[in-house]
Amino acid sequence: MAQPTPTRLIMCGGHGNGTALPNGLQTAPSNCNPILPDPTETLVAHDLPDGYWLEPFYFNNDDVYPDLIGYGLGAKDKPATITLFVNPKNAPLTNAKSWIPIPIQTMDFPVAVTFADLTGDGYNDIVICDRYGPTMNDLWDADTNNGGRVQWLQNPRNRLASGDWEAHHIGNSTGMHRLKIGHFTITSHFQVLAIPVIPRSGDLTSPAPVIVFTPEYGSDPSKGPQSWRKDVPFSSEFRLIHDIKVLPPALGNVQQGLDTALVAGREGVVYLYYDTDGGKWKYNVVGTGLPQEGDNPYWGSGSVDVGAVHDDPVGYIATCEGFHGNVVSVYIKKEGAPKGAASLLDSTHWERVKIDDFGPLNAEHTGTIHHVATADFEGVGIDAFAIACMGAPIGKPENEGVYLYRPTDLRNAKFHKSKVTNRSAGRLAIARYSSDSLDIGSISYYVPGYHTGPDCPSIRINPNAFFSPLSATDIRVQRLQDEVLILVPRPETATTPTGTSVQLVDVAGRRLHVHVLPPNAKANFDLRDGIKVMYGEIIVKDGDRNDVRRGVAPDPYTATSTGLVDSEGSITAGPAGTVVMQLEYLSGQSQGPFHTMAELPIANVFPSSAPSDVRELEFGFVKCEELPWASSGKWDGFEFYNMRGFHVYFGDDSLEKLCHVQLWTLGLGETVSCLTDTRRLR
Repeated sequence: MAQPTPTRLIMCGGHGNGTALPNGLQTAPSNCNPILPDPTETLVAHDLPDGYWLEPFYFNNDDVYPDLIGYGLGAKDKPATITLFVNPKNAPLTNAKSWIPIPIQTMDFPVAVTFADLTGDGYNDIVICDRYGPTMNDLWDADTNNGGRVQWLQNPRNRLASGDWEAHHIGNSTGMHRLKIGHFTITSHFQVLAIPVIPRSGDLTSPAPVIVFTPEYGSDPSKGPQSWRKDVPFSSEFRLIHDIKVLPPALGNVQQGLDTALVAGREGVVYLYYDTDGGKWKYNVVGTGLPQEGDNPYWGSGSVDVGAVHDDPVGYIATCEGFHGNVVSVYIKKEGAPKGAASLLDSTHWERVKIDDFGPLNAEHTGTIHHVATADFEGVGIDAFAIACMGAPIGKPENEGVYLYRPTDLRNAKFHKSKVTNRSAGRLAIARYSSDSLDIGSISYYVPGYHTGPDCPSIRINPNAFFSPLSATDIRVQRLQDEVLILVPRPETATTPTGTSVQLVDVAGRRLHVHVLPPNAKANFDLRDGIKVMYGEIIVKDGDRNDVRRGVAPDPYTATSTGLVDSEGSITAGPAGTVVMQLEYLSGQSQGPFHTMAELPIANVFPSSAPSDVRELEFGFVKCEELPWASSGKWDGFEFYNMRGFHVYFGDDSLEKLCHVQLWTLGLGETVSCLTDTRRLR
């Protein structure tokens, strides 16, 4: 088949309040839209020059929470900065609240990264490939231009050390594109499985080698490998491999004690393993994936992962197809197939089912899906899977972001699809970043000359509580640095006649609660309590026992009390139900006035069911003149204080925001003040 003539640059082996970057690092392109902070996510970094790879990284083998390694591909004469983003959980002495960017290396066209402890000191070293070349049609040759280079970067044992990661050569192969660490033929040392995407510039038809680099140590292993032996178990079998999934022995591999691998490429989903009995590598094509169509050179599979189902660690296979394609498929295991990786030895155990399609490819045969990854986000013993969508074509928002697919009827390949984030995503990084729950990290796919999108590149983490299905039926809370995300169910989904509620904080003799009441439900409160509607409406009685309806906001130029006048202190939810904030009157506690802010009592009262980092959060007021929006000086000396705050959202797929709750105090003798653009009004 004749190769199509490329019409634009191709990257990535075929297609080519977070933390702002510190001084010395490149900043975001001038023609992209700045990222607007979203309280439903942790913004790790913004204003990046580009975006491609993101990897959870455990700096030390004893780390409970990972850091992140993130970077873009760079460009000609603009090397990329490999950055270690330090999790604030791992930097307690710095008192950091945001992730700390530490530049560790500068490289030309870096692509994939992985890690392992290569020196035996308990600190993980980085293995990375770079010098890929500007495009798939302009690869840097391994022999003439040091192209397709693989290196390992030695951990300096100081997490905050900038640029101290010494580079050591491993090997080269033109078009080097994916790397994974494992014990593939030996158990004594880690090996590197390294796979180029194509063997030479513009050649989409010839096979590329599958390479295994094995370290050779000297008399002092603590100094790391002195050299690496290069073996090529497969030289002419596979083309356009775009992803590797390592399967550890715990997944029931045929060769006890050795890692095996699934790869995704033009040949589909392929299982690679070393046969210790015969002393040779073997493979099995589990499924051929997306069929070849017309002149499209990208068929087969583009990314792959396995999903556990209870006691079967390889219960199903999730894939995106083909290469930067638009199709989501799963391989369902047939009844009677063996559990674990043994089922991958026979393709008749599997049935491919297409479950989603993001529409036709563009003229260059490019789609939007770049990565797939599985995890048991809910702790129920059945993995769901997520996909990263770059955002192609631009202007089609449903093709951009991260989607989650949860099995609902696995035997019949039925999945529930929901969206995690609307931001462009090229790579997923699933890990426990701040609690026992699995969160989803992602980085924008932003490759100038191939695909950029309208928004500036960023790295963010979407917390588990936000996309967990439990948040659709109960109230869930998640810490967002100094604030709390509150996910509430829709009133019509309440599982009890009286709805559900959560208490938040005590301030100045009042306790704040969020209540969700089903349609037409009745609730009783103390007459001294205040009730503020955040969604729907409530019905209360006035002094003449007439019904009065209160909604989210009164009519313009009018005011409505939050107090209750019904002698029973009762409210009734409207026909759509309601979400309200209760300001409970705490008997025996001072209601003020307070003469100094130090007199103001504040206490975190989140229940024991809330995550520990939420219960440990210390709430407090900050004088407004110290806040960024008051830097003009017009607020100096004004006794006005602010306390952040709670972001209230519906916890279903709509991602609908209800409100941002903040608290304010005003000095005695001061008048109410509000902020408009540039001036203060009293």
